[in-house]
Amino acid sequence: MDHLCLQVEDDPEVQRNFYIANTPEQIVRLSVELGILIEAEDFRALLRSGSTERWILRGGDQTNPITHLKRVFHV
Repeated sequence: MDHLCLQVEDDPEVQRNFYIANTPEQIVRLSVELGILIEAEDFRALLRSGSTERWILRGGDQTNPITHLKRVFHV
């Protein structure tokens, strides 16, 4: 999860594609394109685990990758 969030933070093109993704399938496809092999259920499990605290304090849905992921994955 951190690797994806860092990619989103560091690369404007990845960031743009990430924030326009609005389905789990689009997020999974983007992740795979970045070399992160993860399934939708893996995202849900990670988001529910509480291991995303580092990212919680950053803005809203369009500036916080975890907030965006929670919305997309309905967590």
